[in-house]
Order: sequence, then structure tokens, then C-alpha cells
Amino acid sequence: MHDAETNSSDTQEKLYKMLEQLQTLARDIPPKFQQRLPYDLLSSLAHVLLDNTVFEIVRELADLQHMTEKSLHQQRSAMVNRHKGERDALVKTQREEVLAAERQGKAHVAARLPRLHQEQLSQLDSRHAQEVTDVHIRIQQVLDQKVKEQQSTLRQVGVPGFHETDNPMEIKVQMFIMGFIVKIGGIKVPP
Repeated sequence: MHDAETNSSDTQEKLYKMLEQLQTLARDIPPKFQQRLPYDLLSSLAHVLLDNTVFEIVRELADLQHMTEKSLHQQRSAMVNRHKGERDALVKTQREEVLAAERQGKAHVAARLPRLHQEQLSQLDSRHAQEVTDVHIRIQQVLDQKVKEQQSTLRQVGVPGFHETDNPMEIKVQMFIMGFIVKIGGIKVPP
């Protein structure tokens, strides 16, 4: 009987401490977001955090997000490098065409080449710009999907304030809640 009372007292003490930490963190965010984190929500969050499961889930979600972002960055960098290589190769080929025309004494051909070459470069730059736009859209879609997965996972494990949403204000509140969990749990988030 005494162990149960001690355990209950320890749990209650841990809960109060957790709630106090959450309230302190909530006071440090902008006022327009503070009002979206009422005492009841913070209290529910403190209860959920008593079990270390949420900390582990958030750690795993952060790792998954980091791996996704790193992969997307590598894909974008590879595309940028490919674009640079294509442009450099085209410029080199164009220089060689001008030199060949000049060596062969075809001044009339060499005189028309700069305009043709400029058109080729413009077409290449335009195609590259479209590819960059397409990749940026795809990256945004992948990251948006990752946010939805995180929202759904955290909602399923009972973290208050989490549900699937596209509302920027609600997402920002969720980011603050996630930040609280990261700070309280001492979770190392990759840069």
C-alpha cells in the first residue's frame, strides 16, 4: 500500500513539474499563439508526456524527417550539378563550332553562330528553370505529406493539439507543441 502511495505521489510530482515546464515554454512564444495553448491542453500534454513513448515517437519522426530532407537536398543538388554540366558542355560545343567555322574560313557561318548559340542557351536555361520549378513543387509536396504523416501519428498516440490540417496557424501551434516535446525530452534534432 505504501509503495502505491509513493508511486502515485512521484507521478503527481512529475506531472506538476512537467506542467510547469510546459507553462514556462508556452510563456516564451508569441501571445497570439499562447492563447491557442490553454491550460487544459498543456495539462493533457503533460499527462501524455509522463510516458516516454511520445518522446521516442518524436525522436523517430525527427530522424525520418531529417533523412527525407537530406535525400531531397541531394536530389536537388544532383539536378543543379547536371544542369551546370549540360550548360558547360553546350558552351564548349558552341565555342568549338565558332573556332571550326573560323578555321575553315567560313566567316559568314561564324557570324550567324552567336545568335543561334544564344537561342540554344535560352532554350536550355528555360528547360532548366522549368525542371527546377517542378522539383521545388515535388519537394513541397513531399514535405507537406511528411507533415500530414506526423500530424496523423501524433494524433493517433493521443498528443493533444494534433490533427491533420493545412491551416498555417494550427500548424505553427503544432510546431510549438513539438518544440516543447523536443526541449523537455532533450531530443537531439539534426540540423
